Amino acid sequence: MWTVQDLDRAVERTSLPDDFYLRELMEVDPADLATVAGWMSKYGHLGGSIEAGSWDYDEHNRLQELQEREHPRYGPWSLHGELVRLHISEAQAAIATWLACRRPGGLDELVETEVTEQHLADIAAENDHDDSGYPTTLEELRSATLGLRLALLRSALRYNLATFSVGLGSLTDRQPSILSAAFLQLYNHLAEDATIRTCANETCGRDFVRQRGRAAYGQNRTSGIKYCTRECARAQAQREHRRRKAATVRPATTPTQASPAPHAEERLG
Repeated sequence: MWTVQDLDRAVERTSLPDDFYLRELMEVDPADLATVAGWMSKYGHLGGSIEAGSWDYDEHNRLQELQEREHPRYGPWSLHGELVRLHISEAQAAIATWLACRRPGGLDELVETEVTEQHLADIAAENDHDDSGYPTTLEELRSATLGLRLALLRSALRYNLATFSVGLGSLTDRQPSILSAAFLQLYNHLAEDATIRTCANETCGRDFVRQRGRAAYGQNRTSGIKYCTRECARAQAQREHRRRKAATVRPATTPTQASPAPHAEERLG
């Protein structure tokens, strides 16, 4: 556990960077608690809800106990590390499903590693006492897996956007969390049918909507762009320049082998 913020100092309101859910959130290791703690120190509480997942009775009770456990010093202004890993992992899975929905054949590709004969056999072994309602063919397994993925996405949107639902009071009174603001970014992209691009920098490949650079907040470009940042654009341009330069340099010619010098004629005196 760690403190979310220093309660003895005033905290300024701040905005998440553009495409936060596509960049920082998707790229963080769920076990990297130090990075998440840095976000919480800068932006506020992480958020997340165990009610957004589907758990059996014992697991739900265990997660609820972690959620209610208070830090001995900071009380409710703390979050258990295991819940951080859970909420980040669940958010990443939901966002991955959203991105897959934006690509032709993306959903089938997303679940490909889960739709196997071995997974089907494992399900049958775990439920040998009751085979009703469980998939018995790969096609049924694919359909069920896709259904679970889409249900997770819908649940993540529903729970994280509840903060912004219509009601009395301003948004500033509702204290949105990092995850609620991140999923609001996703929802806005969904509503505006935003184009999800892949950075053309061959060493990057990040998904993005707006290019980050020197523009003021909220004015980053969304059209006519191939790179997620100006740095990626410059790096790829320099890489291609070096390749063109190398291609125009003629290979060094092999010097002609010099013939051996003649022996000096011996003189007799």
